[in-house]
Amino acid sequence: MKKTNKLYKDYKFYLLVIYVVAAVIFVAQTFISKLLPLKYIAGITILLLLLGLAFYFLLFSRRVNKINRALGVFLTVVLSISMIVGNFYLYTTYSALGNMSTNEDKKVGVSIVVLKDSSYKKIDDLLGKTFGKATNLPDKNVDKTQETLMSTYNSDMEVTEYDNIGAFADALYNNEVDAIILNEASRGLFDEKHPEFDDETRVIKTYTYTEESTNIAKPVDVTNDPFVMYVSGIDTYGSLQTVSRTDVNMLLAVNPNTHQILIVSIPRDYYVPQTCQGNAKDKLTHTGIFGVDCSVSSLEQFFDLDINYYGRINFSSVVEIVDALGGVEINSPVAFTTLHGGYNIQQGLQHMDGSTALGFVRERYGLSGGDNDRVKNQARLISAIVDKITSPAVLTNYMGLMSSVGDAIQLNMTTDEISSLVHMQIDTMSKWEISQFSLSGKGETNWSPANGFNSYVMIPDTTSVEQAKTYIMKVLSGEKVQVNEL
Repeated sequence: MKKTNKLYKDYKFYLLVIYVVAAVIFVAQTFISKLLPLKYIAGITILLLLLGLAFYFLLFSRRVNKINRALGVFLTVVLSISMIVGNFYLYTTYSALGNMSTNEDKKVGVSIVVLKDSSYKKIDDLLGKTFGKATNLPDKNVDKTQETLMSTYNSDMEVTEYDNIGAFADALYNNEVDAIILNEASRGLFDEKHPEFDDETRVIKTYTYTEESTNIAKPVDVTNDPFVMYVSGIDTYGSLQTVSRTDVNMLLAVNPNTHQILIVSIPRDYYVPQTCQGNAKDKLTHTGIFGVDCSVSSLEQFFDLDINYYGRINFSSVVEIVDALGGVEINSPVAFTTLHGGYNIQQGLQHMDGSTALGFVRERYGLSGGDNDRVKNQARLISAIVDKITSPAVLTNYMGLMSSVGDAIQLNMTTDEISSLVHMQIDTMSKWEISQFSLSGKGETNWSPANGFNSYVMIPDTTSVEQAKTYIMKVLSGEKVQVNEL
């Protein structure tokens, strides 16, 4: 009993307890997270057990001299601290993957918008005034907002309806109405008629509605079975739950067996049948207004294939991820100055921070190929990010990267599916072969149901579409694809 009491008063006993607790939590986290292959977990467990026995001997054996005992104390403290830090890294990593894996409900904002120089400052100022409403895109959330306003003001408001976005916007500019009820997802539709709309108007109030998301994933064993992922880049900053136009549209054909990724870039103005508009043809970017479900189903129909998963990013995502990586190296085939941000892009390989990279992938007016060149630049950025993430340099700001990635990417993969991909990469340390193919087309003016008037669209080039289908099927079947436009 005396011996036991003496042990409890010995600080070395508590050092060993801390080591054991840290080791147990570390092993448990590696097992639960599924980030490491089982053989590594088994090896780590055996190593920590043997080290624990060795530390016990060094700390408490009478046959150990003072120097070795001091060495035992030092090693126990160092390894315990290392495992505590390791536990924090594992927790942060798994949390980031959990944040990426989401099927969160969508958030739709409906705003009451007035001209910037108008005298209206709050909703009460619009009592008895005339509101404008677009009807070419049936919108239950706009209807809800109208009902809320009429209920609040005892129907003391007049609503004028417009069957196209052009007339809708003109009504505000021409003072035919005092304010408009605008679904924020369709704000970008004003660009063609009123490119300075954001600067020339003000939001009086925004009503936010939550819509339940549907799980549209078609799960496969992502470590053994090929799959297709749709990547959607929405043209907004802030929350990824926001519904908006798709500025970036890519299909990724991924084969985990051949370690090959094919990026098929699709121009935003591609004129395709849209499942959410009764299969009427419209710009692909407009599918985003109805939500990612519409984008996925429309592309599945257009390419006649299943899309297993989707990933969503926005403007904020690009800046945050690239900056967390310490910038990326991108090879630009031409020199140009970006419209957004005024960044001078040099011809050849160069380092870009987040804001410069965003300006680079958004540019189309300064490029001879317009949107065709822009989608190629978007694929160049994706390739540069993958190269940086899979390099040792990522460790210099690992925590910052995990913090950024968790909030900057939205996937409809499960956390276990994402973890299994990480697990596979750590186990094999294989280098992925990334190739890219861009769809092409011919620009013309045609009817846009979302706009309600004729707009610039890109008529798909049938040959390039069929070629893309062939490349995708080759990758999925395990064949090597010899194409690279990066």
